[in-house]
Amino acid sequence: MPKSKPKKPSHLHYFFSAIALSLLGVAGVLCVGFYSLNFSQATTNEVTISAVRYMHGLDGTAVKKKSDTAFQVVGVMIDNHPDAYPQAGISKAKIVYETMVEGGITRYFAIFDSKQNIAEVGPVRSARLYFLDWISEYGDGLYVHSGGSPQALAAIAPRKIFDANEFFLGQYFWRSSSYFAPHNLFISSDNWNKIIAKNGSKNKLFTADKAWKYSNIVGKTIGKSGKIIIPFSIGYDIMWSYDAKNLNYLRSINGRVHIDKDKSEVRARNIVVQFADVSAISNDDAGRQEIETVGSGDAIILKKGSVTYGTWKKKSTTDRTRFYDKAGKEIVLTPGNTWVEVVPKETKAQVGV
Repeated sequence: MPKSKPKKPSHLHYFFSAIALSLLGVAGVLCVGFYSLNFSQATTNEVTISAVRYMHGLDGTAVKKKSDTAFQVVGVMIDNHPDAYPQAGISKAKIVYETMVEGGITRYFAIFDSKQNIAEVGPVRSARLYFLDWISEYGDGLYVHSGGSPQALAAIAPRKIFDANEFFLGQYFWRSSSYFAPHNLFISSDNWNKIIAKNGSKNKLFTADKAWKYSNIVGKTIGKSGKIIIPFSIGYDIMWSYDAKNLNYLRSINGRVHIDKDKSEVRARNIVVQFADVSAISNDDAGRQEIETVGSGDAIILKKGSVTYGTWKKKSTTDRTRFYDKAGKEIVLTPGNTWVEVVPKETKAQVGV
């Protein structure tokens, strides 16, 4: 018998197939529904498709459950005096703010999701008023510190800051004999969660709708700006160097790579330099600083080897600081951790290759 010819697909078959492929493409690229494209390694062209429906509000990474998009934020004041090296847990923070305190020294404010499992964070140091403006951006964020300036301590209660001051909650902290006091105070995620369980509230959790904007994928290198140098003060020359292999920036202090206590290098996916008015507080014998966090100013944003010169804006002490390009469009960050370097507006940051 003669072989029968294959049945030719109908026009409707082609039509519906095209629609199906188009919908899959849209869902994959835009992460509308169920899928998102992710690069498995920066060193390859491999693309994997993973089930993604929700975004973590602190770093833009994918989470699978809606419940993971609302969480308790913890902000820890971390010492950057030379006697505090090496700091513990700073490489695990989702967001880190670095800015001036008195004496030309910088201090870190490390932002965590309370559910992160971190055995040791610190050394924990004292509060300053401008850090209250940043913790207020994260719902009822837990503010972890040890004492503070008169200005900060006077503002905590009136502003209803969820406070974890070691002076009153010393049972949740410990001091390490490996460091000189007062640069030897530490806390763990187990202990901050005990504070949250006893004193916290679920009414003002941080949610993804308050997040900065993030792309759906990490992607690939898009620029040729290899580093930025930030001269805070003598002894605090900061450099971030772009690592194209890992699509992130490596941090150095005074020419030495910044290493966490757990031996991990301190790296960031996004670097934001925020230029602000910084001045000494009048009639403060310790030389403490005041920083204008509300208002607007210039900014430099680095991601994936690119540099954008733009602006920052913050409408009130509780409003989220936002970053924009010169056209007024909000910056879209790369999924991953971010360091915000808040510097005096006269600082000569150097962007190079």
